Amino acid sequence: MIGKMIAAVLENALSADWGTVRTRLDAVCMLIERTPDCNPPLIAQRLLVSGEDHRHARHAGFDLIAIGRACWHRLCYGTHEGGSTIEQQIVRVLTGRYECTVARKLREIALASLVSRRYAKHRLPAAYLWIGYYGWRMNGYLQACRRLGIVTQSLSSEEAAMLVARLKYPQPRDASAHRMTQIERRAKHLRMLYQRHVFDDTYRHLNGPTLYKRSTSIKPLPQS
Repeated sequence: MIGKMIAAVLENALSADWGTVRTRLDAVCMLIERTPDCNPPLIAQRLLVSGEDHRHARHAGFDLIAIGRACWHRLCYGTHEGGSTIEQQIVRVLTGRYECTVARKLREIALASLVSRRYAKHRLPAAYLWIGYYGWRMNGYLQACRRLGIVTQSLSSEEAAMLVARLKYPQPRDASAHRMTQIERRAKHLRMLYQRHVFDDTYRHLNGPTLYKRSTSIKPLPQS
């Protein structure tokens, strides 16, 4: 009851931004449902969860542990560490708001909590992969696959890892050797995380029905 009251207050206070997020995310989910053969496969969704938000199945749109760790590193070491959940990153992309202010971050967290209430958890990894920015002329999953010459219907685990890695390290038009090394190292790290998470409950919300119709069973990635 209290949760519904808080959600109602947030929806009213953030009506403009919430309306934008809801309308655009509804459209994305509808596209994913209508084009199952073009959607991010489960391996890509699981790699995303491993790399960006491994507590995704357990939080309410924002991760207090990740936020606390990011604040601690910022205050004590002066380093920047991401603490955003998949919901928060969806909100950021759909609203187009990236300003580095506390007010924007708090608004993003509030909207992410509303996203978590409205949408089933298993829908969100595919939705973020669909709209994410992967680099120059790679606005979204389909553009990224086209530019990289990836066939969406037969995406390999290696290709999926390299693709998801570009969400952290977007590939510019003329990628330097350093940037490509960053992407390759990130992809390798994602595959290592997968090997660990495949045996715990990290992917529990991706084990059942998902928006990706051609689901596959969970199994360890092949060693490269």
